[in-house]
Amino acid sequence: MEILDDTEGNGGNMPYGVPHHRLSLWGDYTFHSGKLEGFGFGAGVRYIGSSKGDDENSFEVPAATLVDAALHYDWKNMKFQLNASNLFDKQYVSTCFNREFGCFYGEGRKITGSMKYRW
Repeated sequence: MEILDDTEGNGGNMPYGVPHHRLSLWGDYTFHSGKLEGFGFGAGVRYIGSSKGDDENSFEVPAATLVDAALHYDWKNMKFQLNASNLFDKQYVSTCFNREFGCFYGEGRKITGSMKYRW
């Protein structure tokens, strides 16, 4: 992305908060037979590339790589699931709004559980 026309002289710069690159990869496996039938697990990696901290491009927000994981179990019409995002609780800067407003850390480790019933 590029700022094309700007009255403040930022034309040609990259807008703040937009990472240069983003990539995510996720894999999941579920056992379909045997003693572990219905049990599954998954893991993934998210890469958030560096971005500019303001429209003047006077500083850069560093890139971050995060790991996520999941465990799930299907039983009859029920599905139990446990998800963890930012599994290793990596501290990283998610975005900046310029030097005046400052920067914000990304979300730390978050673990959520769910139970679903299919009618």
